[in-house]
Parts: sequence; C-alpha cells; structure tokens
Amino acid sequence: MVNRNDHLSEAERLERQAEIADSVHARAALLRMAQASRGTAALVGMFEACSEETGTSLSF
Repeated sequence: MVNRNDHLSEAERLERQAEIADSVHARAALLRMAQASRGTAALVGMFEACSEETGTSLSF
C-alpha cells in the first residue's frame, strides 16, 4: 500500500528533476506533477487520520 510518505518522496524527486530540466515546458510539467503528488499525499493523510480515528483499516 502506498502511503503519504511515498507521495511526498515522489513530489520531492519530481521537484529535483524540475530543477535540472532543460526546458521551461518540462520544468512546468514536472512541477505540476509534484504538486499533484503533494495533493495526493494530503488526501492519503486525511484518509489515514480518519481510519485511525475510527479504528478501521483502509486499503488502496
């Protein structure tokens, strides 16, 4: 199961790739993907918090 930290790590990797991208378009695309990964991390974090609060297990 992919967790919040996996998505955050992916966002950081994409941001590093954006720093060395050779074009403005590639940089922008990588930054958008990083932003999407951070958004996904936030959602997964909320799901994890809800499952801890209710004592249920969520699997994706």
